[in-house]
Amino acid sequence: MIINVWLSLWCFGFVSHISNGLHLTGTWNSKDFFIFLTKFGFQKTDPKQQENTQGYIYGNITKSNNVNTTKDLTLVVVDSEYFLEYYGNSTIRSKQTCPAMFVKVDQIAFDYICKPKGLEDFLRKIPCPKDKLCIDEDNPKNVVPGYQFTYKVRDVQRPRFWYLSFVSCFRDTSGRKCEWQSSEDSGIIINYDIWLVNGNPSVRGQNPFEHQFSFEFHDVFEIHVIALILCIAIFLLWLYAFSKQRHMVTRLFTACLCGEMLSITLNLIHVSIFAYNGVGAEWLGKVGTLLDLATQCVFMLLLLLLAKGLGITTDQFKWKSVIFSLWAAYTLLNIFLYVWNLVEIDNIISNTDEWQSWPGYATLAFRIVVMFWFLYELRKTFGHTDREDMTFVMHFGAFFLVWFCYLPALALITTQVSPLWRYKTIISINYAVDILAYAVLVHLFWPARSILFLVEGERPLQTYDLEITGLLDDMQEMAIFNRAEALAEISSQKNQNKDDISNQPSTSTDVSKVKGRKSRNGTTNGRVLSNGHLQFQDNSAYEMEKESPKDT
Repeated sequence: MIINVWLSLWCFGFVSHISNGLHLTGTWNSKDFFIFLTKFGFQKTDPKQQENTQGYIYGNITKSNNVNTTKDLTLVVVDSEYFLEYYGNSTIRSKQTCPAMFVKVDQIAFDYICKPKGLEDFLRKIPCPKDKLCIDEDNPKNVVPGYQFTYKVRDVQRPRFWYLSFVSCFRDTSGRKCEWQSSEDSGIIINYDIWLVNGNPSVRGQNPFEHQFSFEFHDVFEIHVIALILCIAIFLLWLYAFSKQRHMVTRLFTACLCGEMLSITLNLIHVSIFAYNGVGAEWLGKVGTLLDLATQCVFMLLLLLLAKGLGITTDQFKWKSVIFSLWAAYTLLNIFLYVWNLVEIDNIISNTDEWQSWPGYATLAFRIVVMFWFLYELRKTFGHTDREDMTFVMHFGAFFLVWFCYLPALALITTQVSPLWRYKTIISINYAVDILAYAVLVHLFWPARSILFLVEGERPLQTYDLEITGLLDDMQEMAIFNRAEALAEISSQKNQNKDDISNQPSTSTDVSKVKGRKSRNGTTNGRVLSNGHLQFQDNSAYEMEKESPKDT
């Protein structure tokens, strides 16, 4: 069921009409009146290297049908200060729509007939004549070779979002009226091929992982690479530990590690292709996001099972309905939040993320509820755990309480972070906390430690293994030594009295008794020394078996 939902979401994300790609191609009909193309973050311009650090918007826009009309369409490129009013008035469909949209833009936009003193070159008349420059391009030297128009975006103060759109409006310059009128009924169909980049297109190879990326995605490639390298290193260490212990909880943890590595790999492939062609493989990014969502949910299930004591105080899986109900509810909330983010959240205007919505608040609140259930189960497990096992429970509980809390705290903090920095901040912290969580579990599950608490039924361990883990204290080592001496003495007596021992009553040598451990709730996790080995048994108390020479 959940797999089918994920596949449906992937298909929906694949056909999403708002593209994150910065090489934009397509067809538009003027009858649609308005189309928002993209939002792009341009970096801060370095005055010392202006040509190589300023932003560029360039491309071709030509007519695809033979329609004779004197009405033009308009390409509008504005920053957020002017876009809000312009975009908001586009939804009011009347004769006054076009004039209302350009009221604020006209205060600063340049037009060589109507606004010769304008400071900003925001507007272009489209479509452009075939194989020629656009009408508004009066200096061919400013146009990128092979294209019809070019915008150069300079901002020496800070990075900034710029918005690109087409609208069926034109400025009527007849009689120098300079009034905005609608050209929706012109029936013009245009083909467009537009690039948006940071830096001079002629030196695009200087920094390929920033050139075609909007500013909020700068350094994302490096973040994915570092995260993948760390995950691979942890996974290689875990392979050794996993080979020594195969248990339900260790198998779940292995699945989480594999899912995390695969999701990072898919996102890294998408980013790498994007750096090459400005479009990327968006479906890989969607699959990677869904896989990361699934991994997070499975990891939460693993933590709940460990808090319940599975593998620590018991190998019996109890309260399945409660645990799986909590986990299923959290998973469904995350899926609903993902759908809501695709369908309802308008990132064009608000610059909000999915956590700043009521489904996001509900998901974070339910995560806190799961955290309190985690603490409740952990407290019960702590009360039923032997003193020698408390170290694992205390370290596990302390760190993963932070893991539950970090996401609500991060969602709250990032509301104060600029959208230009928010995305890279969120994924950096997410990767850091998750990878640290995996590293902590590998440390806690390392064979030298896990044999002290991990319930795996009846399993003998060599004395040497016990010594390197520090499980044997001085008294236990002395008991083993005394036992070895006793067995040696018995063996000597057997050799000396081989002929007479059959007529003698059997003798026995008492050996030190070593008791196993019993948990506070009666669940036995006892370990006793037998023949130089540590035995995991289900009895609450143990005694060393008395050895005696047998009749020959």
